[in-house]
Amino acid sequence: MNFKTLLLGSAAAMIVAGGAQAADLTVAEPVDYVKVCDAFGAGFYYSPGTDTCIKVGGYVKFGTSVGHTDYGNYVGAYPNSDWSNFYTEVSIQLTASSVTEFGNLTGFLDVRAQTGNSGGFTESLTQAANSVTKSAYLDSAYLQLGPLKAGYFTSLFDFGRGYTDTGVFGSDTTADQIQLNYAVNGFGLALSVEDQRDRGSTGNTGGIESETTLYATGTPPVLGASTVYYQGGSDNVPNVIGAVSYASGIFSTKIAAAYTDLALDRTVTAGYQPTPTSATGDLLTYTAKSGWAIGGNVEFALDSFSAGDKFTVFGAYGDNANSFTGIAGGTSVAGVGGFGTNQLAAVAPGTSWSAGASYKHVWTPSVWSAISGGYASYDGDGTWRGADSLNAWRLQASTGWTPVKGLDVMLDGGYTSVDGDGAIGDGDAWAVNLWLKRSW
Repeated sequence: MNFKTLLLGSAAAMIVAGGAQAADLTVAEPVDYVKVCDAFGAGFYYSPGTDTCIKVGGYVKFGTSVGHTDYGNYVGAYPNSDWSNFYTEVSIQLTASSVTEFGNLTGFLDVRAQTGNSGGFTESLTQAANSVTKSAYLDSAYLQLGPLKAGYFTSLFDFGRGYTDTGVFGSDTTADQIQLNYAVNGFGLALSVEDQRDRGSTGNTGGIESETTLYATGTPPVLGASTVYYQGGSDNVPNVIGAVSYASGIFSTKIAAAYTDLALDRTVTAGYQPTPTSATGDLLTYTAKSGWAIGGNVEFALDSFSAGDKFTVFGAYGDNANSFTGIAGGTSVAGVGGFGTNQLAAVAPGTSWSAGASYKHVWTPSVWSAISGGYASYDGDGTWRGADSLNAWRLQASTGWTPVKGLDVMLDGGYTSVDGDGAIGDGDAWAVNLWLKRSW
């Protein structure tokens, strides 16, 4: 074997060995890098391996408030303090969107959780529950395909209640609903069918039920037991709402109308006894009453006067539709006091109306202020609330500051006065709120 033959044989052996080792190597998979999706606006990214664009948002918010009210139990529980509450709130928001042959397909959710202590006179039922459980709750969520939108989100009847952080009187409702929208040349048409229970509807007993209550009679008062029977209630017919909107240049407007079956009337049958062995008491029969509401707003962008300034006026009128006019729901008249509970105000029969105006001025790109004023009125109807009425007014002022991008500081204060007749008492309330929010 000469040197040339040995060299060729060695080279062949190295090639075979190298091929065998290469066959044993793991081939690296291609990497799906996250890509920016600009089809739906800023902040969207393609979900790797799909044509769905994802956006993640949220905030952490800390707030505190001081205030005083003639209603509720807060002042009675803490007679020497007007400090209402400390709370921390977090929000996680997810949006998923993609383009289909039927239009854009979108899903959105906003899940929140809040700490805090019960006793604040402006707290909602959700806040009161979370002050104990510290659990998360769904603020809003929906799916949308082209003109069809379904889920839990702001009612079609809502117009906003001013530019201040706390709004004045008006519809303020998030509801489970299905909605159709159509827009062309600045005009918008929309129709929604909404769950009336999100506006404070009561249930139906499905028959006669009874309860034993304590009552006070005599002078001085003495405690005793009374049996009360009740029947009837809501029919749980969905609210139907239609709206027309228009926007052009500095001008925009919206008009909405609603049909509702939310209100209840009550008749009393004294001395009722279901069987000879039953206790005698009053029979309360609740009957659902249909109602309607109409409302609208007009907004002007005043950039020619000062960049970013806005002015809006709004109002609503309702018959057996108190949650549509701001007598019930959200930061309503009943949210401060007078009716006792929001649910009672929502189902009380009668006519109501509200009106308000708000102005926002931008001082610098990072500082703005707003002022809002509103008035609301209710006149009871039927055998149950026929003697009840109220007139209420509210004035709010807010100043917001954004010292750095993603951080907002808000100072908001207001005063509310209620003049009631019948079972609705007079009273006043004031509150000042301060919060800091980091958004992303």
